Amino acid sequence: MTLRTTCVGSWPIPFGLRPHLKRYYTGETSDTDAVPLLTQAARISMDEMLACGVDQIMGGEVWGPDFVHHVPPRLEGLETIQRRDTSKGYEGIGRYRIVSDISAPKGTGHALGYRREHEIEAGLDKAAVPSPLTMTLGMENDPRLKEQLPNYIQIVKDEVEDMADAGALEIQLDAPAEATSLVNGTSEAADLFETLVAPFTDVSDVTRTIHFCLGDISRRPGTEMQNLSPLMPLFQMLDGFVDRVHIECSHPGQWADRHLLSEIPDSIEIIAGIADVKQQPEPVPVLAERIELLLTIVNEERLLLSTSCGCGRVPHDEAIRLLRNLVKAAQGE
Repeated sequence: MTLRTTCVGSWPIPFGLRPHLKRYYTGETSDTDAVPLLTQAARISMDEMLACGVDQIMGGEVWGPDFVHHVPPRLEGLETIQRRDTSKGYEGIGRYRIVSDISAPKGTGHALGYRREHEIEAGLDKAAVPSPLTMTLGMENDPRLKEQLPNYIQIVKDEVEDMADAGALEIQLDAPAEATSLVNGTSEAADLFETLVAPFTDVSDVTRTIHFCLGDISRRPGTEMQNLSPLMPLFQMLDGFVDRVHIECSHPGQWADRHLLSEIPDSIEIIAGIADVKQQPEPVPVLAERIELLLTIVNEERLLLSTSCGCGRVPHDEAIRLLRNLVKAAQGE
C-alpha cells in the first residue's frame, strides 16, 4: 500500500546562492531584476524535492525564506516599529503600526513566485499563501486591525485568484495564527471562519486547502499548548468550504488527540503532518508505525502525508532525509 505524499511549501535556500539571494531579501534587488536568480534557486529546490520522491512538490518559497515576515515591507499603510531580527526568535518578530488603509500594489510575492516556478516546472500544481490573520503578525494589538482586516482578506483573495489564473490546481492557506489562537483560547471558531473561507470565494476547479500548525520560528512552536481538540469546532464548520486540511500531528498533545481526526467531516481530506521539522529526522520504522495507527482512524482514500510544517528552517541535509524517510514510510519500504 502506498499513500500520497505532499509538501507544505518552504524548502532550504540553496547554499551557493545565499549571498546573491540576500540582496533580494534586503530589497537591494527588485522583483524584475531577481527573476534569473529566483528561477535558478527554485529549480534547485524543486529538483531536490523531486529526487526525494514526494508525489506533490511545491516551489520552495526561495523568494521569501522567512515565511510571512517578508510581506509587511511590501504593503502600503504600515509604519515599522521594530525591524525583523531573525537572530532573536519570537522576540525578533517585526512590529508594525497601521497608519492608513492597507494595500498590496506589488502583491505579497506568493502568486508572483508561483507563476515564475510554474513556468519552469509543469508538474508544479500546488501554491500557498498565508491566511489574512497570519499576515497581521506583528500588529495583533493594533487598534485599527479589525477595521483593516477586510483589506487583508482582499489581499489574500487577490493572490489566490492570481494563482488559480496561473494554473494552480490546489491552493493552500497557511494558518498558524488561527490554530494558535484556538489552542490558546483567545479566539473561537466562529471568529475565524469568514477570514479563512472568503479568499476562496470566487475560485472554482481548485482544491482548497488550509494548513493548521502552531508556528515555527527558530524551530519552536508559538504556544506551549499543543492539542488538536480546540480546532475541532472549526473543522466542523469548514465542511463544504474546503477540500483538505493539513494538520500538524507532530507535538505529543496533537498525537495524543489523533483519534479526533475521525470527527473531521467526510467531505474533507486529511493531510497528516507526521514528519516533525523541529527535530532530527525520525527513522522510517517510526514514521511507518504512525501511519499504521492513522489508518485505524482515517480511511486511506482520505489520507495524505507530509512534514509537520515547511522545511525552510531545517538544515539542508536534514530536510532531504526528513522528506525521503516520509516517502519511504508512505510507500511501505
